[in-house]
Amino acid sequence: MVQSFLPQIKQRFRPYAWVTTLAKLMAEEDPCFFAAWLKTQHQLTLPPSDFDCTIHDQMVIERAESLRQQGYDVAIEEENSQKVVGKSFDICIAGRPDIVAYNDDEIIVEDCKSGRKRPFHYYQVLLYLMLIPHADTTKEKCQGRKLNGRLIYSDSIEDVPHSMIDPDFIKQLHGILQILTSKDIPKPNASAENCRYCPLAGNYCSIKRCD
Repeated sequence: MVQSFLPQIKQRFRPYAWVTTLAKLMAEEDPCFFAAWLKTQHQLTLPPSDFDCTIHDQMVIERAESLRQQGYDVAIEEENSQKVVGKSFDICIAGRPDIVAYNDDEIIVEDCKSGRKRPFHYYQVLLYLMLIPHADTTKEKCQGRKLNGRLIYSDSIEDVPHSMIDPDFIKQLHGILQILTSKDIPKPNASAENCRYCPLAGNYCSIKRCD
């Protein structure tokens, strides 16, 4: 039944994955590899997000101003768009950290979170730290500077050191990329919890969403 959906959608020229998708898979917060595989391999029309970005946007503005007062050059959101084609896997990975701050010695990648703390946030920042030395928009600025990350919450600031990108992290990421770039279609991990808010359920997947 899964295969019957595939002729109706357009396959991408090259697999394409957002950092958020990879981060949720690595943190095991999104257990359905089928949904991630389908979005990576095909161009889908998905409903718009209902996320209210007002608080988040204000956090970004205030944090960027604070960093400028500390002497950093600061780029925010759209200015930080990153696209990197993998060397080990034929996939384009895209991301857009909220803030990239520069001084003569270091680069700090920050992501602002207006909601509750979730494990995938750490993976998300680490993936940004992996991309930034290779993305066309930022690689020159990375020369000779230390890289580190931070998560900015409403009540705390948490460091995400670049040293967390260790061999285990790379091995886990490569395992996920191998699945997402494979021609083999993963089976949907169907459950009421997994499918309830999935935008693919019932549209691009044979599993009906549980509303």
